[in-house]
Amino acid sequence: MNTPTSPAAWLNTLTGTRIRISTPGSETASRVTVIEYEERPNSTPPVFTRHEFVEVFYVTEGVLTFQFQHEKRFRIGSGQSVTCPSWKPHSFWNETDKPVSVLLICTPAGLDEFFIESDQLLRESNAEDSVSVDTAMKTLRTKYGLEHVGQPPVL
Repeated sequence: MNTPTSPAAWLNTLTGTRIRISTPGSETASRVTVIEYEERPNSTPPVFTRHEFVEVFYVTEGVLTFQFQHEKRFRIGSGQSVTCPSWKPHSFWNETDKPVSVLLICTPAGLDEFFIESDQLLRESNAEDSVSVDTAMKTLRTKYGLEHVGQPPVL
């Protein structure tokens, strides 16, 4: 029987969001990972990205704006979800004045390891050397199958 684990530490991302790994892939034979995600108020959309895993975004609090590349943007609020197939580029952001809390479920696992490594990279990097950070992040994205395929949505 599995027992609840202590909450993991919050990790930072390059875009300024915070994540916490609720269920690491190491606990599911790399089949799934569950991540808590906090999108700060009035965030800007990241570039359109596709990846090798399926993501389910379930909003637990607030309103998240979402857009699949070449499609109309839409909003999902508390209690709503959106599923991102692995082949479909997408972007998401918070257009409101309040934080958005999201439960992010990914299968197979791997995004959890990407976030752990990128947090470590950000903590160890020299903030003034953005070229090295960008290069290292590109290497990490390639390692974990994250591909930037388009400029951010125009607001």
